[in-house]
Amino acid sequence: MTNKVRGGIFLKDNEYLNMFFAEAKEYIEVLNNGILTLENDPEDKETIDAIFRAAHSLKGMAAAMGFEKLTELTHKLENSLDKIREGKVSVKTEFIDLLFQALDNIQYLVKAVEDNGGEEPEDFDIDALVAELIAYTENSVVEGKSKIQKSSDGLEDFLTDSEKEELLDRKKDKERVYQLKAEIVEEEFKSVRAFMLLKKLDEIGQLFKSNPSRDEIENSELDIEDLDIIALSWLDSEEFKTELESQQSVNLINLEELQNSQLETNKESTSKKIDSKKTGVSSFNSSSTVRVDISKLDTLMNMVGELLINKSRLESLNIRKTKFTEIMPQLDRVTMDLHHIVMQIRMVPVGVMFSRFPRMMRDLSNKMDKKIDFVMTGQETELDRSIIDELADPLTHLLRNAIDHGIEKPAERKANGKDEEGRIELTAYQKGSEIIIEVKDDGAGIEAAAIAKKAVAKGIVEEEEIQQMEKRDILDFVFHPGFSTAQEITDVSGRGVGMDIVRSTVKKLDGQVSINSEPGEGSTFKITLPLTLAISQALMVKILGDTFAIPLNSVSETLTIEPQNIKKIRGKDVIVLRETTIPIVSAASIFGNEKQETFRNSEKDLSVVILKSGERKVGLVVGQLLNQQEIVIKSLGKYLQDTRYISGATIIGDGDVALIIDVRDVVSK
Repeated sequence: MTNKVRGGIFLKDNEYLNMFFAEAKEYIEVLNNGILTLENDPEDKETIDAIFRAAHSLKGMAAAMGFEKLTELTHKLENSLDKIREGKVSVKTEFIDLLFQALDNIQYLVKAVEDNGGEEPEDFDIDALVAELIAYTENSVVEGKSKIQKSSDGLEDFLTDSEKEELLDRKKDKERVYQLKAEIVEEEFKSVRAFMLLKKLDEIGQLFKSNPSRDEIENSELDIEDLDIIALSWLDSEEFKTELESQQSVNLINLEELQNSQLETNKESTSKKIDSKKTGVSSFNSSSTVRVDISKLDTLMNMVGELLINKSRLESLNIRKTKFTEIMPQLDRVTMDLHHIVMQIRMVPVGVMFSRFPRMMRDLSNKMDKKIDFVMTGQETELDRSIIDELADPLTHLLRNAIDHGIEKPAERKANGKDEEGRIELTAYQKGSEIIIEVKDDGAGIEAAAIAKKAVAKGIVEEEEIQQMEKRDILDFVFHPGFSTAQEITDVSGRGVGMDIVRSTVKKLDGQVSINSEPGEGSTFKITLPLTLAISQALMVKILGDTFAIPLNSVSETLTIEPQNIKKIRGKDVIVLRETTIPIVSAASIFGNEKQETFRNSEKDLSVVILKSGERKVGLVVGQLLNQQEIVIKSLGKYLQDTRYISGATIIGDGDVALIIDVRDVVSK
């Protein structure tokens, strides 16, 4: 066990480092979202205050840990944000770009420290960026601010809602709140005379806020014409006024005693205002939660899985004793409650993942000279943490393709009668036991004919087959490795890579992805995922004497049919169910050596499971329908993970292994 000292803090087995990394990433997310919001609304005082506090806290943490480069960079970022807060620097696109550049470097440093076991990279130079930040803030003074002055006619212009709440909290029972405006009448040593006024206020009460601020008055050499002040004092208004007027170099222009009603905020309207923003920002607040390493949750989930398996084995013993029959329902209830709680612990809002995309979309739209209205909805939708960790890359590919291939240039959109600003929507919602995530754009759409022509040219499919394929099947060629119809290769997309990664990753997550597109109208990419990859409800069936599991969310219904009701259409076996034609396949022909036609000669009625995958349905003929039960999903391992028709395995009540059928492969057959 090793101990070392950093910045005055003993690090024992990296316990403080882990805490630092977790909190630093949260502050970086607050800064990222806040700077985006600031670009859209430069006058939003709540956002400015929130990101300033985040930068200040991050700087303090870095300093406490002894990370010198990180401390210096966050300090300069904090200073830049402070200039915005004081109204000294105007928020322009080039300044936002500079802030994002600083934030990217901060993020890199945090990651580098994490990868290097708590050591900052020696060869990382921040001097040039620091110099840029200093130069911009010094040379970009807001017009009319050469002298530190600001007129504040109304309370609403001077105090934010959060400052009003803080003022009410600080105010004691017998204290009064005063708003005043004072003019410095002497021509010489104006900053000194302003400082003397603040010192007088400290004697008869306490300063809450001033413009210019106390720091500016103490450290600035610029002339100060007048001051706007909010102060607390135990003196009544006449005594307070007399004390201030004793300062001969100051002329009191206005003095008003503020009532509590003037300081009360409309929290409902404030909440609505915040909710109306497309990209919100919240400061990092502590709450009644604890951080738990994800590996511990995985271990807990595995233990719950083992408990469920052993419960099923107990039930399969069919013990008839009274005590046993009394205990089993209680055990069943406790294990189900435990399973539900563990599942809830593992679930996190997709907004955790979505929050990284607004910045990416902003940078890409600027780089490609396209106007984009990027909208996210359903961030509160919850998904298993293990799925969210894997889903970021596929969504990144889809969004990059939407902005590169989907949305047209402003001039082209205008010529086609569209708004110059393209719209890209990222939406998440729950449907039954599945989570749906959609990426939708109102761009050029995808020409199915162009996809078909390219597929034939690349030898993926024959011309005759294309003629019989449905549009959705043709569009699916987009996910074929190396497939691309892009006329121009860019560093954003167009090299034929990415979309195949989307499908393979989603498939690995036991999900599916589909496309719906209309030329000239836009495209929608739809990802369907299970709530969790650990425990699921399944329909148990017998095939050639062996037990198999079919995920229940892929089962539409089960039925029994007579062999003579099977029809032939284009050489394929089908049944007609409620005026819908559904193809059927034999499970015995997939998992054994029986021919597809064997079940047509059966003397018994056939057990059929209607499977669904996206918009498609297929009837699977099985040997026997058993029961519905909860299963613990186990991976097949890297040597068997690509086995067709099988997605995993589970242990059933008698201790045997049952294979889990991959419904997507069966339906595509």
